[in-house]
Order: sequence, then C-alpha cells, then structure tokens
Amino acid sequence: MSYQYDLVIIGSGPGGYVAAIRAGQYGLKTALIEQGELGGTCLNRDCIPTQAMLHAGEILHHIRSASSYGISTAEPDVDLEKLYHFRDKTVKKLQGGIQSLLKAQGVDILKGRGILVGPHQVRIESVSTQTTSTATQVTELSTGSVILAMGSRPVVPPIPGLEEAGYWTSRTMLEENPQLPARMIIIGGGVIGVESATILKDLGVKVTVVEMLDQLLPRMDGEIAETLRRSMKKSGIDIDLGVRVSEVKQGASGKECILQDGNGEKRIETDEIMVAVGRGAVLDTAGLEAAGLSLEKTGIPVDEHLRTALPGVYAIGDVTGKWQLAHAASADALAAVDTITGRHSHINRNLIPSCVYTRPEISSVGMTAEEAEAAGYSIKIGSFPMAANGKSMIMGGNSGFVKLVTDQATGEILGAHLMGERATDMIAGITLAMGSELSIEELGAAVYPHPTVSEAIMESAHDVEALSIHKPGGHGTSLKKR
Repeated sequence: MSYQYDLVIIGSGPGGYVAAIRAGQYGLKTALIEQGELGGTCLNRDCIPTQAMLHAGEILHHIRSASSYGISTAEPDVDLEKLYHFRDKTVKKLQGGIQSLLKAQGVDILKGRGILVGPHQVRIESVSTQTTSTATQVTELSTGSVILAMGSRPVVPPIPGLEEAGYWTSRTMLEENPQLPARMIIIGGGVIGVESATILKDLGVKVTVVEMLDQLLPRMDGEIAETLRRSMKKSGIDIDLGVRVSEVKQGASGKECILQDGNGEKRIETDEIMVAVGRGAVLDTAGLEAAGLSLEKTGIPVDEHLRTALPGVYAIGDVTGKWQLAHAASADALAAVDTITGRHSHINRNLIPSCVYTRPEISSVGMTAEEAEAAGYSIKIGSFPMAANGKSMIMGGNSGFVKLVTDQATGEILGAHLMGERATDMIAGITLAMGSELSIEELGAAVYPHPTVSEAIMESAHDVEALSIHKPGGHGTSLKKR
C-alpha cells in the first residue's frame, strides 16, 4: 500500500524531534506534528530554562563565596528582566538549531494538533485566523507508521483551597516572567522541587520544601538524599519531610498551608505556593481511545520495542509512563525508528542515568544497594568522599561522594551514585562501562588524569577491592538480562 508518509510523529520534544531526525537520516519520508513550540517541554519550559537559571545561580554563588579565594566583591544585583531574556534567548537559539537539523533531513514540520485516527491515519487540526473569523482547518495524513510523543504535564493534586488561592508550577518560573515573592512553599521534594528550591534560594526567595515521604528525592540513594537535605538546610532552605498538605487558605497577609503529620497539624504562611509533585503523561490530546488504543492510568502500554497494541503505532518517552527524562525519550526514539526500519538497536534502555542539578550535583545509574539486595545479590560497596578529592576541594566541594554498588560474586557494577562537583558529567562514563559489561576491576584499572574530580570514581572502585573477588575474563550480565 502506498502512503503519503513513511512516518508521522505527534509531538516535537526530545523524543519526537530525535525520532524525526533519525528517520530522515534513514531516508524515511517523515512528518513532525507540533501544536505548540518546537522542542516540547524540555526545551521550552523544563530542562533548558532550568539550566539557564541554575547557571545564573551558580555564578551568584561563586561571587558570594569569592572572598574565600582572596577576591573581594560587592553583593551582586540581579536584574530579573535580563535573566529572563537570557533564558528565552537560549531557548530560541536551540529551537532554531533543531529546526535546521529537521529541515536538513527533509522532515516536514506541520503545525497543529495531531490526532490518531487509526493505525495508518493521522488528522491535523489547526486554527486559521482570518480578519473577521477563526476557523479550524483539518488535514488528513496517511502513513506507514506513527510515533506518539506528546510528553507530560505537571500534576496538580486535589488539595482543598489550592485552586482558589492560586499556585505556581515549574512552568510559571521557567516560561513566564513572574515577579519573585519573598516567601515560597514548594509542595514536593522530588527533582523538580529541589531544583526549583535551589534556583529560588539563589535569587533571594525564602523557600520551604514540603515532602509527603520521609526523604527528599524518594527514588534516589538514601545517603545522597540525606546529604542533600543537610546541604539545603545549611544554605537556608527549610525542609519538612513526612508531612502532607491538607488544605490551603488565602489569608489577609498571604497564603497559608496547613500541614499534617504524625504529631498533628502545623500552619505555615507564605506569599506563593509552587506545586512540584511530579508530571503525568499527556493522553487526552491525540484521540487515542477513539482510535482504538487502550490506555493505562500512567501511560500508553508498549512492548520492549515501543510498539503499542495498534499495528504500526509506537509510543516513546513520557507518554509511556516510565522514565520521565529527556534523554530516555531520545533513547526510546532511536530504538523505535530502528525497529520501524528493521534495524537492530544497540541502545541499552535498562541503563538510564538520572541527574539532579542541585548544589552539589547528583547523578545515578543502575540499582541502589537496597534494590540490589532485594534482587538477591550479595553486594560489595565502594565509596570515596569528594572532600578528599583535590580538584573538588579546590572548587569548594566539601560534601558528596562516589558510591559504586557491585556484585560480590562477579565484580559486575550494579549501580553508581555520585554527588559532588561535575557529578552529572561523570555519570556518562560509568553508564558506558556498565553497558559494556566492564567489571569493577577494569573500571578501577583505567588511568584517570590528575587532578580531576573523576579520580573519585577510581578511588571508589579501588575501595571495592575487586581484585580479590573478580574472576579474570568473567563479566556479569544480569542487568542486560533484565
């Protein structure tokens, strides 16, 4: 059967545009449909704007701590308008770069709302504004395959009084140009919550983070989470763990959060509230159920090749309800296009690194010690403090560590957990080592340049004492099997 396109992709985030570029490289006639701005959530109102504002905060931090290096400075002033301009200029420049890459591969960029009609049919609804009226234009596309990549949006819990009092999400700070309040309560101590707290604190806001569970970053290594809590407290951020926001009220002098824990009720006054409890898959914009696609509460069910229950229809990234990470969506994209074109994918989607851009930075890949033991491993852990690393010490890194979790029987690296200067840059090397099935002995035997922060990885590998437990030539394969 002849189709108008070989592939139609709904959504232009880091899943959608990466899939379109790879499809174009493979010679597929490809259309990319986007209702909003090219680049999706990550580029326009999440990863990139966050990094722009975190970088500004890092500069502020270095200026304020310059006296420890013998450098005298005045207290810096922050021009919010110029900061927002820098953020927006960065986003626009990257949008232009993506558009150029797509055009270079012959991808048609189509504006409008993409709606799945069936396995090989997609409808585009776009609004056309004439001088006197507004009309909806409908375009029908036929295609060999479809990739669904609509992404996710912030989840807002049904807290009594929240809607009436008003609230921020991460979009408010990262996409709009708000005046900063004097006080902010952030509901949620996950990645978005702690990164937002870091930004706002650097910009002079008095921040309180409220988390329902008993640790920050609930899915991360517990020692890292506790070290971060202490670091944030030391910087002046208040942390309330194990508490639930039961109600929000609008008072005469601001907003009031009513918190509940095992000891009863506590009330905190604030000027603004940010909701940062997580994100949910966008499942209501593309006509999925009407097209015959069954959905789960958290996302679109897919198999190991990203195929949905509808023939020729794939789903990638946040809409699958799994990893809500830009690089995970990009990995899904490449794997899906490889499947569509009959190629073998070399991407190990069992090894997805996570990064948290707080101060200090945090990164991890693989299993925590608790997860490894629960999976039946007899583990051995190597750890090295960043305070003992020369380069980290020079850069002012006084907290954090590298922790490596290994299988005692084989020397296989089961997980890595880093906290400190440049932790988010270093995790890629360990991810590569794990994906290549290097043993802990081989990781520690590599020659690391001195002085660098990366030497902490070598020291942590040496701490495992892998030579006494590793059989020459024997590599563990359990992560690949899972």
